[in-house]
Amino acid sequence: MTWDELCSKVKTGADVALEMIHQTTDLATLRVKLSMAEHRLKEAYAVLGRAAYRYFSEKTVSAETIAEAMAAVEKEKAAVDAIKAQIKKCGEAQETNEG
Repeated sequence: MTWDELCSKVKTGADVALEMIHQTTDLATLRVKLSMAEHRLKEAYAVLGRAAYRYFSEKTVSAETIAEAMAAVEKEKAAVDAIKAQIKKCGEAQETNEG
C-alpha cells in the first residue's frame, strides 16, 4: 500500500465519521425539538379543554374560541408529526451509513 492510498483511506474514514457525527447531532437536535413540540401540543390540548369546559358549563366562552383552540391543537399536531418524520428519515440515513 502506497502513502497516497493510505492517505486516501484515512480521509475516507474521516469523512464517514464526520458524516455520522453530523447525523447524530441532527438526530439529537430533532429529539429536543420534538420534546418542545409535544409540550406545546399538551398545552394546546389544555387550552382546548378549559375552553370546552367553560363553554359547556358556564356558557362564558364562544364557539369561535373553541374553534381557535382546535386550530391550535391541529397546528401543533402537524408540527409534531413533521418532526417525527424528520427523525425517522434521519434515523434511516444513519442506519444506511452504519450498514
